[in-house]
Parts: sequence; structure tokens; C-alpha cells
Amino acid sequence: MQLTQLPRTFCWTKTGMEAGEDLVTIMLRKEWERRLGGGRFLWGIAQVPRGIGGVAASRSKSALALFSPRLTKPRTAGRRQSNVLLWNAWIDATGQVRPLPSYAFVTSSAKLASGKRRENYYALVCSSPNELRFGYNLGLQAENLRHVSSGKRLGAATSTAIVAHQSAPSSDKRYPVALAVSLEAPFYVKLAQPIALKARDLAAVVNATRIGDFEAYVDLVRRLRNSPSIERGCTQDLFDIPTMEICKPLADLSKQAARFVASVVGRQQRPPQLALF
Repeated sequence: MQLTQLPRTFCWTKTGMEAGEDLVTIMLRKEWERRLGGGRFLWGIAQVPRGIGGVAASRSKSALALFSPRLTKPRTAGRRQSNVLLWNAWIDATGQVRPLPSYAFVTSSAKLASGKRRENYYALVCSSPNELRFGYNLGLQAENLRHVSSGKRLGAATSTAIVAHQSAPSSDKRYPVALAVSLEAPFYVKLAQPIALKARDLAAVVNATRIGDFEAYVDLVRRLRNSPSIERGCTQDLFDIPTMEICKPLADLSKQAARFVASVVGRQQRPPQLALF
């Protein structure tokens, strides 16, 4: 997606480390999921996007979403990879539990920063007709953003919200824009049926992504998602069953993501990491 300036309103997501997966790996995995999903993929988030109801009520077919790495360390550092959940289903508007597409790999930490067990998790319904582009020559300041629903400033704990951007004097604390995509109706979904993901299985998925072994990645994800107790049919109404894109080499994409990481590290002195999906 081409993006030369910040839009007036958009869904903004601050993303942070989950399960120890680095930024470049997550970015490459998102592109593979986009190809497997015929242009659509899911991005896990910890909270319902504040103001998303107004977007749905407007009957918009799409909305713009921008992703930025957090500028601070996660409150719970060094979470063990063994404490990871793999989400297998979503809940539709009628309350019916439906399986996610078999290629979707949505993960989260098993516990909240408070130490309590995670009960809820959500995902943005993202779309891009073209190969994802990582890293834009744009930045934004949180103090220049307002909740569309209330006009109030964003709280420190807000990680995802529909916001309006205001041009105003601001501090030097700029969030880089890592990724820009479209959101498609229903814009977000509540996830269900999590299972514990073994550390060795997560490591295998990460390794296949890093070395660019697409076939191994697909086999691993389908095996992990193909538990008889979880999979029940397919989900035609969330994503139509797509024609899988031909797997093109990701060398250029990997270099693009690595350059973005290097530019952020130069400002933060530490590699940013995005939330798992």
C-alpha cells in the first residue's frame, strides 16, 4: 500500500513482543498468511478496538489500519515461549463458534501482564491485494491522536483504537509506521478455542519462516491447526476459500523488513517486536 501522509482517521495499533518472535519473522509470516488467504489475513490484538462500532455502523466496506512498534519495553519481560496459546476459532455475530481458516496462525501469551490467565483475545481482519510493504517514511505522536468516538486523548494502556489525527505541536516521541493495510468487514473478530502451543512447535514455525521454507511452514501450521477436537468444517463466511498465490521468493521483502528494523533500532537502541498473530 502506498502511503505518503497520515490519513485523517484510521485504526492505530501499537504492537509489542509476544512469545519472543522478532519483527522480521513476524512480517514475513504475515505476508505468507496474506498469500494463503487470497489477500486477507488476521492480526491478533489484545483488546476490542475502541470506536470500531462506529465504523461498522457507517456500513463502510473497509478502513485503514496502521501498525507501530511500541517505544517501551513490555511490562513482563522475557515471557517463556512455552506459555503461548494458539487460537483456533472465532465467534460470529450470532454467538456461534466457527473454526478459523486452516492456514491462520494466531498466537498470544497465555497470561496477562498481571499474571492472570488470558481469557479473551481478538483479531483484526486485514486485507491487501498486493505484497505487504514494511516501513514507511512516516511517524506519529500519540498526543496528536484522539479517539473518534469521544474526542479524548489516548490512554497509556490503549493499544488499538479508531483515531483521528490532528496536526499540532508535539514532542520528539514519534512512533514509526511499520505497516499499513485495509480492514474489511467485520473489521475484527473475537477469538475462541485456544490450545497450549508447545515451545518446540513454535520454534519450528519460526525457523521455517526465517529460512524461507514455505512448504514446511504450511505443513507445520496445518498440522498444529488440524486437531480433531478443534477443526469442524470450514469458514466460508469469514474468508471465502481462496486460490493460493504462487509462493514467490521473500528475499526482497526480508531485506525491506530488515532495513526498517535497523532504522528503528537506531532510534531506540533495541529491536522492536510486533505482537503475534
